[in-house]
Amino acid sequence: MEKSLLLSTPDPLYVLVPAGLCVALWLLWWIPLVWRARTAADRTGWPAILWGILGPLGLLAAGKPAPGSALPSRFPHFHPVSWALGSALVVASAAGVALFGPTVLGAGGESLHTPIAVGLALSGLLAGLVVSLAGGRVGFFENVGIVWTWCAALAVTGHRLDALFTFGTTAVFLLTIALTSVLILFIALLLGASLGFLAWGDGALGLSFSYEASIGARYLMAKRRRSFISVITFISVAGVTVGVWAMLVVLSVMSGFEADLKSKILGANAHLIVQKSGGEFFEWEEALRKARLVEHVTGASAFVFNEVMISSDSNLSGALIKGVDVASLGDVSDIAKSVVQGSFQGLADPGTIPDENTTPVEPDEEKAVPTGGALTTPEAGKPRPMPTEKTGGTGALPAFGITAPPVLKGAVLPGIVIGQELARTLRVFIGDRITVVSPVAELGPTGPVPRARTFRIAAVFYSGMYEYDAKFVYIALKEAQAFFSTNGGVTGLEVRVDDVDATTRIGREVVEKMGGFPFRTRDWKDMNRNLFAALKLEKIAMFIILAFIILVASFNILSTLIMVVLEKGKEIAILKSMGATDASVMKIFVTYGLTIGSFGTALGVALGYVSCRVIETFGIGLDPEVYYITNLPVRMNPVEFLLVAVAAIVISHLATVYPALQAARLRPVDGLRYE
Repeated sequence: MEKSLLLSTPDPLYVLVPAGLCVALWLLWWIPLVWRARTAADRTGWPAILWGILGPLGLLAAGKPAPGSALPSRFPHFHPVSWALGSALVVASAAGVALFGPTVLGAGGESLHTPIAVGLALSGLLAGLVVSLAGGRVGFFENVGIVWTWCAALAVTGHRLDALFTFGTTAVFLLTIALTSVLILFIALLLGASLGFLAWGDGALGLSFSYEASIGARYLMAKRRRSFISVITFISVAGVTVGVWAMLVVLSVMSGFEADLKSKILGANAHLIVQKSGGEFFEWEEALRKARLVEHVTGASAFVFNEVMISSDSNLSGALIKGVDVASLGDVSDIAKSVVQGSFQGLADPGTIPDENTTPVEPDEEKAVPTGGALTTPEAGKPRPMPTEKTGGTGALPAFGITAPPVLKGAVLPGIVIGQELARTLRVFIGDRITVVSPVAELGPTGPVPRARTFRIAAVFYSGMYEYDAKFVYIALKEAQAFFSTNGGVTGLEVRVDDVDATTRIGREVVEKMGGFPFRTRDWKDMNRNLFAALKLEKIAMFIILAFIILVASFNILSTLIMVVLEKGKEIAILKSMGATDASVMKIFVTYGLTIGSFGTALGVALGYVSCRVIETFGIGLDPEVYYITNLPVRMNPVEFLLVAVAAIVISHLATVYPALQAARLRPVDGLRYE
């Protein structure tokens, strides 16, 4: 069910969260900006802070026109044109993706998050270049102002943000998404502005790093009078290495769990299902034929689905029952390959099911996973324990007004396939009888009575998912149609495709092939949206948390560069007196810091790859009773490796901006004053 059906009014969180970020950025933006303008306006102390709280009007009042300017400016530390242009680029980019994403990209809800993040990153880079070119500087205040505009736009349009979330969300999730967008935008702005200043800081395009890179390398490798600077440099490299290493290993393990979960879900279920709205699905055979003709569809099968209660001689349990066509089940699901006892053929031919009170079929040791004796069979020759009043079971059904129909002597009971955990709960084995009770009542002599029917266990499966093994049961399609009195109808069709990531597009093609409405499709992503959204949130949160390790290492890079700038003041003054420009001096120290960050990143990526390979090869054992898997899963994603490496280098670059700017602003007379 979509969020619009769950909430009649917009959630106030969608307005309050970005509004709170707006207030925080306001304090970070306007107050320091007016504080910088206080000297020009002859206002100091608290009056400047009060002007800052007033925002743009206070800035206009606090600033004073630049002397000798043909067009007086009241923004001595702020360029309003670059702020306006950058804000327009960012807001227009995000709005374009949100408006045209559903039609152009075929995405909606949570699937729009990634395109919006990419749009913010690219538009932020472009806006940062605009700020540096228009203002002639990195423009920290302009960049913070652009981020503030973005948060203000989110707050104004907050009543429509629920379209980006198919299901209702919590304040923590929304705050994480909002902070992530702010961080992406701010980092992209600073990166674009710093690169723009490096390339155009001298008033002309200069992309050469020739002599600047050589000087930066000499500074890095030269012996210093202060040895602790070398120690800090080593700590900086180690910090970046550890941060990248830890992030790659953690993300690879989380991707391994996600891939394992995805494979189990897709193994036990079809890739998408086709259902009919507002009526019973009687024309399913024709629809099945049309679905199999669609390109990229590799298999299709009909099913009947309902909720039931299952009772054995020992226990009761709720379950989800599915009637399947055994002949075509393998075309849409791998559940038949997960059988550890018996066979799905017992559904098609119940006569092949072993008789009860005989030693059950031993499970396949290669398929069965030890789970504390879930499939332990009774000792041969010993009678089974009879049900007691405490255990209830089938004997308890009459107490609920439910009576299973009598079984005629010599009658062949239909088969049923249950999960391993359900077999443990019911304490049953191959060939045992269980009673299935349907909530759909039929009219009896004393009124409505729930339907009940006896089945025999034909097989036990182990899917690797506790929810499936404890709740799902399978019977033959015809038995399900008769039991639920569907008059030959079905619940829907299961469809398997050759590309699991293109199920949305293929689903539309299937519906078009069937004639459109009232047919509709749901793919595996929709049916498990909450689960994968939670996994996505965990990866985002873990990425941000582990990024703080790299951030701490970047502070070491920043402190190292500040110390080097203080130590090399004389050399900087000589370079500038010989004609070196501000951008050239800045390139020297950016090269210095990037070398540290790049070396640490390369070492961290190498260690992360080796660690993942070691875990993948030798394995780390897990308790299958808890995790339902025997080893720690690892899945190395090249895209994640690339993103982590790029993020580490970008953070390292941003750490060099402030000390490099301080070195570029050093006047030759200040560097040579005491020489």
